[in-house]
Amino acid sequence: MAKRFIDTKIWDKAWFRKLTTKNKLLWIYILTKCDHAGIWDADWEAAEFFIGETVSFNDLPEIIQDKMNYIQGEDQYYIPSFIEFQYGVLKENSKPHLSVIKRLNDKGLLKGIDTLKSKNITPKDKDKNKDKDKVKEKDKKIREQEFKNKTLFIGLEVNDISEKQVDNFIDYWTESNENGKKMRFEMQKTFDIKRRLVKWKDNDKEWSIKKNPIKKIESEFAKVKSGMFYKAWCSKCGKKEMPSNKFDIQRGSSCCAVEYTNKPFQKAVDNIIATNKEDIIAYEEGTDYKGGGVDFESFKKQNPKARGMNHLSKYLK
Repeated sequence: MAKRFIDTKIWDKAWFRKLTTKNKLLWIYILTKCDHAGIWDADWEAAEFFIGETVSFNDLPEIIQDKMNYIQGEDQYYIPSFIEFQYGVLKENSKPHLSVIKRLNDKGLLKGIDTLKSKNITPKDKDKNKDKDKVKEKDKKIREQEFKNKTLFIGLEVNDISEKQVDNFIDYWTESNENGKKMRFEMQKTFDIKRRLVKWKDNDKEWSIKKNPIKKIESEFAKVKSGMFYKAWCSKCGKKEMPSNKFDIQRGSSCCAVEYTNKPFQKAVDNIIATNKEDIIAYEEGTDYKGGGVDFESFKKQNPKARGMNHLSKYLK
């Protein structure tokens, strides 16, 4: 069973953290399935089987594509960084390295590979590579600052746009892509800052209008003692219902599919007449009354101990 080193600090690297779960799995799969010389037979079908996702080279982010060199004439990829990490500098007087050198030589990969040079990489060379990475990072920060300054200046020309809206606009469009090389606004075919700021402001206003009515509607309805439901009545038939959230309130009554009212149905309140148990139930539920006989409000005053429809019903003759 073949064994090899793997960088445990890979999880701390920004480029790897920004990969999707699928691409993280695919990169680990390639590193562990390539041969001892860092050459992987491009069996995408097998990769899909083990990962459980559809994968292809064209779908890979640029950061991974840059780490894979296609071998002309064969459906294989070479991973240069694999050699550097596993062996350092290859040496012909090292037995474990001989088979690796032969494999790379057969594929024509020995020439032009930095890790295969006879001289060791000096600390100065490593510092140069770090400096290159810092320059790239610095360039991105400069581009981000230039976009921010330009947006702030153009924002002064847009009417009725708030400072917070401009800041949110900048935060959204300067988000980096998966490999961290480009920002969201740089991946657009066209990008007119002023036009997009105006659209951003209009969308923000539209979303605010849509949110406010729901909050207003919700605040108008009282909750039951448990606090789990709202008290509401159908505005057409007067039936009492207990919606559980603001969306149920906005949806309306289940009986007549109309808006709720936050008070008992008017017909059930004005001059209520009750003659039997069915009328009391109707009163409790806020529906219409059959009428005829006893003034319900007077009845309640004369029988103060009556509580709820079950208690009230026993007072009826």
